[in-house]
Amino acid sequence: MGGSVENQNENAFKHAFNPALLQEMASAVARHYPSFNTRAFLDKNAQLDKLEMKARVRVIRDALAAELPQEYPEALAVIVSVLKENKLRGFAVWPFAEFIQVYGLEHRESSLDALKVVTTCFTSEWAVRPFIKSNPAETMRFLLQCAQDDNVDIRRWASEGTRPRVPWGEKLHMFITDPSGTREILEALKFDPELFVRKSVANHLNDITKDHPDYVIELLQSWQQQARNDDVKKVAWITRHALRTLIKNGHPDALALIGVQHGADVALDAFALKQKQIQLGESLEFKVSLRSTSPVPQNIVVDYIIHFMKANNKTAPKVFKLRAFELPANGTVTIEKKHAVKKITTRQYYAGAQFIEIQVNGKVLGGVDWALGM
Repeated sequence: MGGSVENQNENAFKHAFNPALLQEMASAVARHYPSFNTRAFLDKNAQLDKLEMKARVRVIRDALAAELPQEYPEALAVIVSVLKENKLRGFAVWPFAEFIQVYGLEHRESSLDALKVVTTCFTSEWAVRPFIKSNPAETMRFLLQCAQDDNVDIRRWASEGTRPRVPWGEKLHMFITDPSGTREILEALKFDPELFVRKSVANHLNDITKDHPDYVIELLQSWQQQARNDDVKKVAWITRHALRTLIKNGHPDALALIGVQHGADVALDAFALKQKQIQLGESLEFKVSLRSTSPVPQNIVVDYIIHFMKANNKTAPKVFKLRAFELPANGTVTIEKKHAVKKITTRQYYAGAQFIEIQVNGKVLGGVDWALGM
């Protein structure tokens, strides 16, 4: 088979950590700590070019540690002053969060208070995890209070920071083993007025479905029973997004919870690709025609599954959402889709034979071969 694609993406997040960002950080710190050795800090830029994103963050974190006051409480006071100035945002704040999580574990209360400030400028969902692991009871009590904060970012942090499998963050195995440890926080946020928060709740529950699907389904059933008025729509949205992985996998109870029957009285009349061979950077275009064989309307969830070639010359499936709708009795529908096959940092492509399938309500109805060239 053909070789893999190098992930040399000029737009990769790692390039955010560059000389301009270091200069911005140094200027901000020096305003609050005039003794800060800006030149020594900026010299670290020479180490960044060959490093990936997280390694760049660690270099900058340790450079801060070298030039800030050596007593942690004093260094933390400088960091908090910098962040409250509200001129640094986004990735510029990440090394400060890293500094707190690495050097601040023995100063739990002041560090957690500082992370509340961090999360309003960037996020503390990764930085809080060492505190949960080292002192779970006190940290979870603190985060439960955060779930009731007036600030939307802080409320979201309570859910996002305790997710068992948050992207880019270390796993919280205690909650992978026993998800009930985060339930109070999720209960406090299930009817939150902000979608930003409810999306985190849904993602948190989706994490749990990977190990405890029945727990999540039972929890969502209880929320649906509790919901009244506007909260009904909130829980319906959380339910669909929380169960997305189970729905893609055709889990019968998950489908039932969104009003969909596992398997449907549907026939696949046609499934055709515009081109059966494409080059990297092009799109896989297909058209699918479905026909109801039922005398009553049906709620339909249509997904497509691409079996991508891997390095071992075997394929592995990836499920993508296509469309969810009500199919009329004896009705028909034609759906067209373009799926871009382009370089991304989260997937490595390999040339050769691939496969695509159409799935309706968790049941695969048919598939077609295709090929990828480099």
